[in-house]
Amino acid sequence: MVFGPKGRLSTDLDFTCRTDITLDDLTMGLLEALARPYHGLTFRFDKNKDWYLTDEGCAANPVLTHPANPAGVKIKIQVSIRERPIRPVHAVPQVEQSYFKHLAFAPAAIPSLALEEVIAEKIRAASQRSKMRDLYDLSEIARRPLQKETIRSLAVLKLWNSGGLGLDFGRFRARIEGGSDYDILDLKNLLRKDQSPDLAAMIARVVGSFQFLAQMTEIERTLASDAAHRRRPTAEALRAALAATKS
Repeated sequence: MVFGPKGRLSTDLDFTCRTDITLDDLTMGLLEALARPYHGLTFRFDKNKDWYLTDEGCAANPVLTHPANPAGVKIKIQVSIRERPIRPVHAVPQVEQSYFKHLAFAPAAIPSLALEEVIAEKIRAASQRSKMRDLYDLSEIARRPLQKETIRSLAVLKLWNSGGLGLDFGRFRARIEGGSDYDILDLKNLLRKDQSPDLAAMIARVVGSFQFLAQMTEIERTLASDAAHRRRPTAEALRAALAATKS
C-alpha cells in the first residue's frame, strides 16, 4: 500500500475496527468471510484454536490454499477494537504491480489509515519495544517527506491512549539505539535477495529524522507527562483538531 514491491514482506494482516459492531458479530463476520472461496483462493482451519478472541479484538490463523499450492500456507489476521482511527479513513488504490493486468478482476482500493497515523502507530510500537521490523519501517519512512507536527501529535495521543509512559524522544531514541532484540536474519527473510540491511545506517537515519518528536507543543507536553491519565478533555480536544485537519 505504501512501498509496493520495494518494501518488506509482512507476516500478518492487521485491521482496525471503525464501527460500533459488537466483538461477537465482528468475529462471526470474519469467519463467514473466510468460509467463502475467492477467485480460487480458499481458507481452512486445521485446529479449533486457529481462531480466537483477544483482549483487544479477534484473530484468525487460517491456511490459505489455491490450485497451485493445495497444501497451503498459514496466514495471520488480527482485527483490533482497541481504539478508533483518529484521522479520516480513505480507500487507497494499491500500488500498481506488473501482474495486475493478468488478473480476472480489478484490484480494489483498500480502506486505509492515513499515512501519518500509520507512522504514529510505528512510533508508539518503537517506543514500547525494540523490534527489527519497526526499525526498518521507520528507516524507510524517514526517506520520505513527513508531516512532522501531525505525526508528533498523533504519536502523543497513541501513547496516551495506551495508558503507559507518554511520548519521550529520549526514551524512543534509547529504544532505537539499544536494539538488544534486533534480529538481522529475521529481517533479511522479509526482504528481496538483493537487499542488504545496514543496521547502523538505519539507526542513524531514524534517530536523525525523528528528532522532531522532541519539539512538542504545550498541549503535547501536557499529555505526554499525564501518566495518571487525567487529561481526557485535553486529549479529546487534540483528537478533534487532528480529525478535522486536512491531509
